[in-house]
Amino acid sequence: MSNSPRARALAKELRAARNEVGLSMRLVGKQLGWSEAKVSRVENAKQGIAESDVSAILAVLRVTGTDRDRLLKMAREIDQPVWWELGRELPEQLTALIDAEQRAVRITNASLNTIPGLFQTRAYTREIMVAGSVPDDEIDDHVSIRQVRQGVLSKQDPAELCSFVDETALLRPVGGARVMAEQLRKLVSAADAPNITLRVLPLEVGAHAGLSGTFVVMEFVRARPIVFLEGRSSGAFIDEPEDVSLFDEAVKSLDVQAADPASSVEIVSTYLKKYEGEAA
Repeated sequence: MSNSPRARALAKELRAARNEVGLSMRLVGKQLGWSEAKVSRVENAKQGIAESDVSAILAVLRVTGTDRDRLLKMAREIDQPVWWELGRELPEQLTALIDAEQRAVRITNASLNTIPGLFQTRAYTREIMVAGSVPDDEIDDHVSIRQVRQGVLSKQDPAELCSFVDETALLRPVGGARVMAEQLRKLVSAADAPNITLRVLPLEVGAHAGLSGTFVVMEFVRARPIVFLEGRSSGAFIDEPEDVSLFDEAVKSLDVQAADPASSVEIVSTYLKKYEGEAA
């Protein structure tokens, strides 16, 4: 098991499963005939591990049923390239973000200046990339990757998404009226999905917790939640519980300040009519 995003994901799941049953690394190692140091290396993706060893660990941790099947599948596929690794050299942070999105069961994001990436149209993303000075020969790849990432919302067992969008993102005419009309039509359509909740933060609420910057909270079946902080050319992951809790509090605050889902769609629809009129 190499120290790749996929390997680190499996390692985190195994560590979470051990913590859930309250066993120490020493006790797990004793039952497996391993040293405590080896268990630590496995749980930190510092050592390769065979599917049979993962099966043995799961037996010790009493993980059964669909959870066991899911983790064994992760172990089997640990060295198989996934779509974002094929023919591309992507930044490590982006591959880690994509992998986390693929595993997440719930995603909560707060977006201040732009429509969240998981909702963006190709034209809207392209305008963002151009404005961000992404090299011309890389724009098409970035646009395509962002589109394929959106598959986490429509796959067979899709992630739940709660998206807080500041009204300024609706007000800013990225790409002009036609691009915005297409973008907001997609946003309204997405909000109809049972796994998607759209919450607009109206201008009249004034200051809110999202003004500190865009963030994404991702929750998993067993591994503890993580937060991704998005920057201009890079990002950062946070997974320490006391740090993640600050963003949980921010989400609670946004939940109080944001318009309810029905009102949020009405706000977006008002801007959609405006842009459609300007594009006519």
